[in-house]
Amino acid sequence: MTTLAWWLIRAQFRTRRAATLLSMLAIALGVALGYAIHLINDAALADFARAMQTVQGDPDALLAARNSAGSVPLETINDIARDPAVLVIAPVIETRVRIEPARTPVRLIGLDVFSAAAVMPKLLPRQSDRIAGSLFDGGVYVSPALLGQLGLPAGAAVTLRRGDQHWATTIAGDLPGTGPDDLLLVADIAWVQEHFGPANAVSEGRVRLAPATDPASWRAALAERLPTDLLLRAPNDESARVSNLSRAYRVNLNVLALVALLTGAFLVFATQLTAVAQRSTQFALLGVLGLSPRLRLLQVLLEGLAIGVPGSLLGLTLGYALALAFTQLLGGDLGGGYFAGSAPRIVPQMLPALIFLALGCTASLAGALYPAHLNRVQPLAQALKIGFAQRPPADDARRVRRLLPVLLVLAAVALTQLPPLFELPLAGYTAIALVLVIGIASAPLLTQNVFGGFARRSLPAPQRIAIQNVAQAPLMAQVAASGLIVSFALTASMVIMVSSFRVAVDHWLDEVLPAPLYLRSKSTPLPQELLAALTRPDAPFARVEQSAQASLTIDPQRPNVALLVREIERSHPEARLPFTGPVLAPPVGGIAVVWISEALHEIYRITPGQTLRLPLLGRAIEVFVGGVWRDYSRQFGAIAISRDDYQRLGGDFQPTDLALWPRPGQEAAAIAWLAPYTGQYGFEVADAAEIRRLSLSIFDKSFAVTYALEAAAMLIGLFGLAVTLAASVCLRERELATLGALGFSRRMLSRAVILEGALIAAVGLLIGLACGIAIGSILTQVINPQAFHWRMSLHIPWPALLVGAGATLAAAVLASHFAARQATRLPVAQVLASAQ
Repeated sequence: MTTLAWWLIRAQFRTRRAATLLSMLAIALGVALGYAIHLINDAALADFARAMQTVQGDPDALLAARNSAGSVPLETINDIARDPAVLVIAPVIETRVRIEPARTPVRLIGLDVFSAAAVMPKLLPRQSDRIAGSLFDGGVYVSPALLGQLGLPAGAAVTLRRGDQHWATTIAGDLPGTGPDDLLLVADIAWVQEHFGPANAVSEGRVRLAPATDPASWRAALAERLPTDLLLRAPNDESARVSNLSRAYRVNLNVLALVALLTGAFLVFATQLTAVAQRSTQFALLGVLGLSPRLRLLQVLLEGLAIGVPGSLLGLTLGYALALAFTQLLGGDLGGGYFAGSAPRIVPQMLPALIFLALGCTASLAGALYPAHLNRVQPLAQALKIGFAQRPPADDARRVRRLLPVLLVLAAVALTQLPPLFELPLAGYTAIALVLVIGIASAPLLTQNVFGGFARRSLPAPQRIAIQNVAQAPLMAQVAASGLIVSFALTASMVIMVSSFRVAVDHWLDEVLPAPLYLRSKSTPLPQELLAALTRPDAPFARVEQSAQASLTIDPQRPNVALLVREIERSHPEARLPFTGPVLAPPVGGIAVVWISEALHEIYRITPGQTLRLPLLGRAIEVFVGGVWRDYSRQFGAIAISRDDYQRLGGDFQPTDLALWPRPGQEAAAIAWLAPYTGQYGFEVADAAEIRRLSLSIFDKSFAVTYALEAAAMLIGLFGLAVTLAASVCLRERELATLGALGFSRRMLSRAVILEGALIAAVGLLIGLACGIAIGSILTQVINPQAFHWRMSLHIPWPALLVGAGATLAAAVLASHFAARQATRLPVAQVLASAQ
C-alpha cells in the first residue's frame, strides 16, 4: 500500500510539475512571511531584554518615581536599606548628557561600585592601565561600542553637558560587561549628583532581598507604605511593557501573513482538485480493484501533505533570509518605531520553526481536504465511464448559498461592535475573516445573475461559450475567483487603511506644526544662554514658544505616558491642540487643567470633565480633564498641561523644544543666528516642511512590510488563477475537443479561454474591491482604534485602486494565455476516442 501511495504521488508530481511547484511556492511564501516576522520580533525583544539586564541587573524590586522628572529621596533609600529583609539596595542616578563635540545624547549612569557589584555586575567598570589612581576617582567609564563611535583613547579629556550644566572629566576606562550595541557612560554616583543632580535624591533604588524573603509579598507590603509619587516595580515589568509596546503591531503583521498562507491554500485546492479530476478514472479503477473510499481520501490528503512539507521547509529557509534582510533595512521593529536603532541578531529556535512548519502543512492539508472528499464520494461507475463531473448544486444548497451571505453580513456587523479581548481586536479580525467568506460565497451568485442574461443573447460563438461557462459557476471558476477575491481584498484594504492613515497624519501635521521653524534638544534641557538670547531685541524672531516633555507611569506594565508642558492658554487650548470633541471649561477654584490624547482616552477610559489624581511634582495632584486631542506620534497616550499651571503647582519648567516664528523676510538670518548654538550644543533645527517630509517618510517606512505582504498575496492570487484556469481546461477537455471537431479553430478556442479567464478575474476583482473597502473600513474604524488607539476618517484612493485592479486584470489575461495554450494543444481525436 505504501508503494502504491508513493507511486501515485510521484506520478502526480511528474504530470503536474508546474502547478505543484507553484503550490509549494505559495505555501512557502505564506510560511516565510509569518516566520520572518516572528524571528525579527523575537530577536528584537531578546536584544532589548539583554540590554535591560545589562543596565538593570538582577534585582528583586525597583523603586522609582512615577514622573520621569521626579526622583527618590535618599531618606527613603536609607529607610529601605534598614529593612532586615533587604540584603542590599543599590542607588542609581540615570540621566542623558552630550559628549562634546558629539551631538547625540547618551545615557550616563551614576552608581555606587560596592552595591552595584551585588545587583548590576555587568556595569562594573575596568580601570585603564594608562590612568593612575583608584577606581571611580573622578573619571567616566565608557562602553566599548561608544568608545568605538567616539574614537577616543583611555585618558582622553571629555566634557559632558546637560543644558547649562557641564562636567569636564577624563575617560578612565571601559565597561567590559556591556553588549556590542550598548552606548553607555558610567561614573561614581557622587560625581554625577554633584554635577547634574538631583540633590539629596536618586533616580532609582534597585533592591536585592535576603534569600528567605518572598519578593512578591515584600513588594506588596512596601507599596502600601510608599508615597503616591513613588512606584515599586517587579523586575519583569519592563519586559512586559516592551512586549505590550509592539504586540498589536506584531499581531497585525502575523494576521496579514496568515491571510497570505490562506491564499496559498486556495492554490493547493486548485492543484489537488485538478489532480483528482484528471485521475478520476484511475482512482475509480483502483476502487474497483479494492482500494477503499477511506484510502482514496487519505491518498489525496497525503499528496497535499507532500506539497506542504517541502513548501513549508522552503518557507522556513526564505523566512530566515527575509528576517536577516528586513533587520538590516528596517531594523528590529520592522519600521514600526518601537526599537529604534535596533538591528538584533537572528537566532532561530526549534519550537517556533516546528509551529510554522505545522501551519504550512495544515494550510496544504486544508486545501486538499475537499478534493479528497470528492475523490472519496465519486461514483465509481460514472468515473469509469465519463470521468470527473462537476455537478450543479442541489436546490436546497442554492437556497443556503443565497441566505448564507446575508447571515454572515449580520454576524460581521455585530462583531465590529464588540470591544477588544485581551487588549487585541480579535472580534475585528474575525469580522475580516467573515467578510472574505462573504465574498467567496457571493461569487457564484454574482456570476449566475450577471452572466446568465448575457449567455442568452446572440453573441459570437467564442464569447457565448465563455460567458455560458462562467454563468454556470462551475467549481473551478469559483476557486479561481476566490483566490483573487482574497488576495485583492487584502491588497485593497491595506491600500485604503494606509491611505486613510496617511491623509489623517498629513492633516494632523498641518495643525501641530504652526511655526515655520523648530529647535529640538533631544530631551536635554535648553541652556539659559540660548533662552536669554531669544529675548534680546536683536533676535530675529517675532515669537517664540517653549515646551518641555517628561513621562508618567500610570500602569507599571504599560508603556509610560508622555507629559507635555506647553505654552497654552487655559481659555483657548484649541489654538494649539487639535481636539476631537468639545473643550470643557474648568470648574471654579483654580484646579489645574490637563488635556489628554485620544490614545490615553482609549486605553484608560478617561473622559472629558473627569477629575484625576496624577503623580506630579512628588505628590498626587488633582487635575481636571478639559478635552481629548488627536496625537498620532505617541501611541500609548500623552497629557498636555499649560506652562502656567505647571509652574503654579511648583514645577520647574525646563524647556527642551522651541517653536520659532522668524520675522518676515528673516528666515535665513534666523537659521544663521541659531547656528552657533546648534554647533555648540548639538541641537536640531528644522523647518515645518522638512519635519513634514521626515514624518511622512517614517510613516511610509513603517508600512514597508505590509507592502511586501500585499505583493505576496497578489502574486499567489495570480498563480492561483493561472493554475485553476489550466485545471478548468483539463476538466473540460472533452467539451473543448468536441468544439474543435465541430469547426472551432485554435484561435477561437484560445479566445474563449482567455475571455473566460478575464471574466473570472473581473468577477474576483469586483468582489475583492467591495470586500477590500469593507475590510479597509474595519481596519480604519475598528482595528486601529482598538490596537493602536488612533481614530481617523475613511479615505478611499480610487485612482490607486482602479490602477491596481487594471494592472491585475491585465496580468490575469496574460495568465489566461497559459491555459489557452493548453486548450489549443488538446489532441482532439485522442480525447474523443477516449470518451467512447
